[in-house]
Amino acid sequence: MSLLVPIIVALSLSLTVVSGECPGARNNMTMEAACREACAAPPSPATRMYQLCMDTLGEVGTPAGSVEEAGEYAYHATWRALWAYLDTMAMAWHFLGDAAAIAAGEEKAAYAFCVGGRYPEAEAAMERVNWLPGHCGHDVDGEYKRALCDVEACRDRVAKLASSPLIAMVDADYNRTLLAYLLGKVIGVK
Repeated sequence: MSLLVPIIVALSLSLTVVSGECPGARNNMTMEAACREACAAPPSPATRMYQLCMDTLGEVGTPAGSVEEAGEYAYHATWRALWAYLDTMAMAWHFLGDAAAIAAGEEKAAYAFCVGGRYPEAEAAMERVNWLPGHCGHDVDGEYKRALCDVEACRDRVAKLASSPLIAMVDADYNRTLLAYLLGKVIGVK
């Protein structure tokens, strides 16, 4: 047997793992079932996360009782998180450009911290996740976690301010990112 055969077999196996479909991408379920399964896991309170899930998936016009591939739900949640990031970054840039809207110093530094690095990093990570459900790819779980970490870092920085018009948006972005991650877990993202 040629040495070339084991190498070709090894390469084909590695390509299958890296670019294959998510294990549960073809699980058909209702929107409610996907939200129930995703939100049964921590964090709490699960009821708020469940409602966010239903609202997010309902935004794409999916009738509540219809059956879809579970991967579509993860895909929609990822896109919704990405759109929310863009809204938050636009608002932060608006405040940074309007000296009368924010106080100098810590507030300006916090917003610059978010839009100058953390949010673009979170956006890049979620864009790499956006190949769902067709390609789970390598380290999709890690990409979700990177996005969560980046948005959380921004949220923690903005939360230290006395009052910030961005805190509610950043907190909502964190929850949307977490929801996308939880729906990814439903389809077997590891």
